[in-house]
Amino acid sequence: MSAGAISLQQLVPTPAPPSALEARLLRLVERIRNDDPLAFEELYRLTRDDVARTLGHLMGRRSDLEDLIQETYLRLLKAVPNFRGESQFRTFLYRVCANVALMHQRWWRRRREDLVDELPEQHSVDDPECAAQAAESARLVQQALQGLSAKKRVVFVYHELCGMGPEEIALAVDCSYNTVRSRLFHARLEFTQALRELVEGKR
Repeated sequence: MSAGAISLQQLVPTPAPPSALEARLLRLVERIRNDDPLAFEELYRLTRDDVARTLGHLMGRRSDLEDLIQETYLRLLKAVPNFRGESQFRTFLYRVCANVALMHQRWWRRRREDLVDELPEQHSVDDPECAAQAAESARLVQQALQGLSAKKRVVFVYHELCGMGPEEIALAVDCSYNTVRSRLFHARLEFTQALRELVEGKR
């Protein structure tokens, strides 16, 4: 991108290390196992924005995104009793997101719906030019992501936009470390090329 363009990290900042939030989520998981009706509502409130943002990157900005979010939480509710803490809860949650996205990958090929201009991130309202630039950069990023295969896209989004390491991604998508590294390598090449072509096409 040209000098001054909004970077990926500015568009989607890497989340802070889980720590306190992870401990809080684990307590909620235990309460859910004990049939606490309010625990899942709190877990939903704490993770919903992250799930929406992640599915938005994995699936593109679709009119049925809200349905996919609800499907993710229905699956999560069924899966939580089986969570035994072998990985971070974030990894477990992203595995559910990946499963939902991969199940719906056939629609990626059949129906490409219009992208919205902005990702679900807050941009400064005090600087309209900066906000417009961020929105355009976000649109280009989403278009470039659309060109990746479903499995490469999951790995790329989780590593570059969600800040996950290859080992954690391997647990989330249930494949080997080497497979993750290979998919990530090719995804980066394809994404960079697609983004370059989109940017050059606008000149």
